[in-house]
Amino acid sequence: MRAYDPGKIGCYAGWRRYEKNPIIGEQIGEVSDPMVLPIKDRFHLYYSHRFLKKILVAVGENGLDFRPFAEDGVTEEKTESKAYVIGDTFYSDGGDFGYSLIRRPELKWEAAVCQPFVLFAKGKYHLFYTGKRYDPVTDGYDRSVIGHATGNNAMNWMASRQPVLEPDLLWERNAVCYPCVIWDEKEDLFKMWYSAGDIEKPLAIGYSVSRDGEHWEKPYSEPVLKKDNSVLEKERVGACHVLRDGEQYVMFYTAWQDAFKSRICLARSEDGICWERHPNNPIITGGQFGAWDVEAVCRPAAVHLENKWICYYTGCARKNHRIGALIHEGDDLGFCGGPK
Repeated sequence: MRAYDPGKIGCYAGWRRYEKNPIIGEQIGEVSDPMVLPIKDRFHLYYSHRFLKKILVAVGENGLDFRPFAEDGVTEEKTESKAYVIGDTFYSDGGDFGYSLIRRPELKWEAAVCQPFVLFAKGKYHLFYTGKRYDPVTDGYDRSVIGHATGNNAMNWMASRQPVLEPDLLWERNAVCYPCVIWDEKEDLFKMWYSAGDIEKPLAIGYSVSRDGEHWEKPYSEPVLKKDNSVLEKERVGACHVLRDGEQYVMFYTAWQDAFKSRICLARSEDGICWERHPNNPIITGGQFGAWDVEAVCRPAAVHLENKWICYYTGCARKNHRIGALIHEGDDLGFCGGPK
């Protein structure tokens, strides 16, 4: 008799769900947009709080079990305070949440901050994130841009007062969002893959480059990845995470079949511009009936550890958003022909 493994329902190409999913969500409300950065012997999980409209951080030791509260000292100076430097103002934020970046209401483009991406480059930490502009007439967000902050540690940030990337290409419409950035030491270049075309569910994935993280150029006027003719990507693609894996780039991205059904897929590239999709896409679909992620899975972010991959993602059920993890044992992700 075949063994029943609920952790593998909707998972393909060697992936399985973490048995303790969701890893963030039930304790503190609606959360999404995970991004994990290993720092020394700890993993820092940055994510969006959908009600607070802020970026939070959790800490864990094994990449799977995180504490969603700021239990430890949050600065290199080991201060007890939960205050963070944002822009020209020193904000002090109480409570038990580990706030990493809070919005600045005086800036119209920061009515909400979300979708964080953190990396270490050129001797400091960089935080790229999405800022949304609020329209009181429609009672909704009408434009999104990408902001940039830097810090000497991975908790306290000095953020620029102006966005570093804005929608100015025809296909981008009124939104650039979901930044993913790699520092290419050989080329002395920041490389960003971002989504655009719609604030909540972007249409496609674009590409931009920068020498300093503040001033960006878009070398292509069209997306580097857009929907294909398959049922899987019939609606749109976006919300990606790109990693350098040996001599190739690997992209985890979200594919929308329609306005409600999304799945997580894989692609690879030699140059980060032309992408080959995984032959067994998607790697994950919605969970089993009644599960916390039965309606949609989206917004992936991955880390490659020794002989293991972990992919973090947002799951949705009954309009509640939480964060879970997928595990892939082994380094080979199963592309045809091995590394490209």
